[in-house]
Amino acid sequence: MKEDLPGANHDTLVIDPVRLGIVNRLAEGSVVDGRVRYAGGLLLQGELGGQGEIAGRLVVWPGGMIRGRFRVLGDLYLLGRAGADVPDADPDTVIECQGTVYVASSGVSTGTLLATRLRMYDGATLQGPFRTLRGESALPVLDDTA
Repeated sequence: MKEDLPGANHDTLVIDPVRLGIVNRLAEGSVVDGRVRYAGGLLLQGELGGQGEIAGRLVVWPGGMIRGRFRVLGDLYLLGRAGADVPDADPDTVIECQGTVYVASSGVSTGTLLATRLRMYDGATLQGPFRTLRGESALPVLDDTA
């Protein structure tokens, strides 16, 4: 017999990098620091610092960390850390995401997140600021003929 427990209907975030079309991986224990560009997304299990662009989806795995200034041309799945391990906000980390940021229960962001949408799961931690990006099509067009 199955019991219905209070709170038993939790949101679940299931990540399948192959289904997401991610072709690049930075393995656990690996550290890359500098200017980078990944085409085809990135599964980040190690540590990525510096600046650059990820063309595709970015998955920051538990234990993975991204710090610096990066632009993600897809969705960001944060199960690890965005920003340095500091007690408050990390002003040096800014992640701009053109899609949706999903922050899992194990996810922690001390950096600034900029995205079109944010989805937080129970237990997620945002210690740094979040700002919504607006597409150019969302801006009102002013009639300058008047």
